[in-house]
Formats: sequence, structure tokens, C-alpha cells
Amino acid sequence: MNFIRRFWVFGLILVMVALHALIIVNVRKELVKIKAEESQAVDLGEFRFQRADDKTTIYQVHLFALLEPSQSLRGRKQLEQNIAMLTEVVGQQLRLADKAWLADPIQTDLKHHLKQEISKSMNIDFLEQLLVTEWLEYPAGIAVGNSLAQK
Repeated sequence: MNFIRRFWVFGLILVMVALHALIIVNVRKELVKIKAEESQAVDLGEFRFQRADDKTTIYQVHLFALLEPSQSLRGRKQLEQNIAMLTEVVGQQLRLADKAWLADPIQTDLKHHLKQEISKSMNIDFLEQLLVTEWLEYPAGIAVGNSLAQK
């Protein structure tokens, strides 16, 4: 009994240090898991274009590719390696897009068409969906970004 009275504070400190170490190890393990899991979304960039047959409107769009979860690492690598070809394909398809596709507020047909063209031209099968953000329409002849279109 005398032993317990003498060393109970020391034992309590040891238990607290052990619990603290377990908590830190667990938190670090979770952080490593979070860092290892990459996002399925790949930023394809921002595109500014005019349709080939309509020079009155300038469109601006930001595209993201959503990859299949099992292929996200390989797909991200392949898309990043071929970013120049991807940019060319998307740019061409946007300039040739049907006017009805651009008028649709949800851009369902446009996204579907772009997905098919990207998959076909790059010979890939891991592209799950395209996400369109920051959709803007400008009348031609106004300031767009840092460049000023002539009136």
C-alpha cells in the first residue's frame, strides 16, 4: 500500500503520456490516408472561344474531368501528359459546338459530346463525367479578362 501512495502520480503521468502518444499516432495515420487519396476531379483548364459561325458572342468555360475511382491515379497522369492534345480537342469541339448545346443552361449535350470526343481522340476509357463551371457569355467587342477586344 505504501508503494501505491508513493508512485500513483508517476503511474498516472505514464498512462496519460501513453494515451497522448496513441492519439497522435492515430491522427497521423488518418492524415496519411487523406493525403494518399487523390481527388477524382482533374482540372482541364479555362477555355475562351467563339463559335465558328457566330462571331457575336464570346463564351468562357472552366472544365473538370471526373475520373473513375479505380483509375484516378493513372487517368490523372495520362491527362496531364497529353494536356496539349486535350486542349486542342476541347477547343476545336467548343468552336464547332451546336448553338442549341450552348443555349442549354445545364449543358448536358455539350458535356456528353466533349466527353465522347476526348475519350475517342485520346483513346481513354476512364473518363466518367465532365463538369462545367464558370460558364460565361460575353458579347463580342467588350473587355474580357486582361485582353481588350476591339470595338
